[in-house]
Amino acid sequence: MMFLYNALYAGALGLLLPFEYFKRPVSLRKRWLADRCGYLTLSDCDGATDKAHPVVWLHAVSVGEVISATPLIKRILKDVTPNVVLSTVTDTGQAVARQRLKTCPPDVNRNDVSQDSVKLVYIPFDLPHMVRRAVSSIRPDIFISMETEIWPEIFHTMHTNNTPVVILNGRISSKSYKGYKKIRFFMKEVLSVVTFLGMQNEIYAERIIDIGADERRVKVIGNLKYDIEPPTVVPQWAERLPGPVIVVGSTHEGEEEIILPVYKRLKEQFPTLTLILAPRHPQRFDEVERSIKRAGLRCFRRSFFTQTLPQTEVILLDTIGELASVYGAGEVCMMGGSFVAKGGHNLLEPAAWARPIICGPYMDNFPMTGEFIEKGAAISVNAYGLYDSLKELLSDEALRQRIGSAAKDIYKKNSGALVRSVAEIEKILRDVVKY
Repeated sequence: MMFLYNALYAGALGLLLPFEYFKRPVSLRKRWLADRCGYLTLSDCDGATDKAHPVVWLHAVSVGEVISATPLIKRILKDVTPNVVLSTVTDTGQAVARQRLKTCPPDVNRNDVSQDSVKLVYIPFDLPHMVRRAVSSIRPDIFISMETEIWPEIFHTMHTNNTPVVILNGRISSKSYKGYKKIRFFMKEVLSVVTFLGMQNEIYAERIIDIGADERRVKVIGNLKYDIEPPTVVPQWAERLPGPVIVVGSTHEGEEEIILPVYKRLKEQFPTLTLILAPRHPQRFDEVERSIKRAGLRCFRRSFFTQTLPQTEVILLDTIGELASVYGAGEVCMMGGSFVAKGGHNLLEPAAWARPIICGPYMDNFPMTGEFIEKGAAISVNAYGLYDSLKELLSDEALRQRIGSAAKDIYKKNSGALVRSVAEIEKILRDVVKY
């Protein structure tokens, strides 16, 4: 089966590679292509091959996974080993890693330096010769994949090299579960080489066992997103907004057409109301700006100002990594990706600020949403009920405080996955790798 997988992967790569290459800024292309072909330059990073300590290779595909992995990486650096290699697929994932960690190669735009030090790379294409080149450069003692990022060839190569493969913060969405069940015969082969699968909850644990994982290696350890280090300071520009604020995080195509008309109606009731819109994907920034202007609203892009905030109605949050702190400025926070069928986004970030949360009907990727709704920590509405729910929340401070406090309580109660994850990593390194 691996031969067939590699043939299909190589064919798809041949078709997509030119598009993926040229869509990146010129300054990134050379390094991106070299990394993805397995030609890593870790020799320039101090300690990359220091075998006095184990080498941990951790893969986090994009922004959300990097944010979840950041506290884990910091704890590994502090308590386990100074040798951590972090790989991502997306450029935005790389950008967030540089914001939150000291990295090598360093971020030339940063002057501040944290105590953390990780080697930052793009994950190689999942083909044998490219994976082998990357593995020979990193020489990992353990490979950790965040949130069930399944890479058959990487898993196979690690197993061949007697390197433990670990899945942490694992989840299987309903859509992925249906797809994986159709190729269970292949998934069972891939998952058979995984040493440990740390899943977020019982539902995900049952699903991954059903698609082929050995249940003796599966354990529910909780959701690392509950252990994120939330920002404690709201950006100054957001703090100075004159009236109530609605923050809508990680919107997808089609959601602005739902949200903007509702905002215009609310503006009649709350004249100083400001809307902060944060599209999920940077390539949509221009498109969303045009939608705002077509709606007859004044729009200003966050990247165009620093301290002086112009008079506006809608702020387009076109920066990377700032949304978590901006949630703290909102009287109400809304989850993008939940009013169209995208599965929703992380409602823990506004919960950490004790902010009331509104979700649409599509929060499939975050089963924890059910607990939030059941305990009065979030409100679920469809597009038709959005105006009434927002109006009620903006009119009732006591209601906002009650919902926000309930959200913060759930956030605090569910922490602990970080400690359990580090314990499992240490156990594997001690028992399997003999460090």
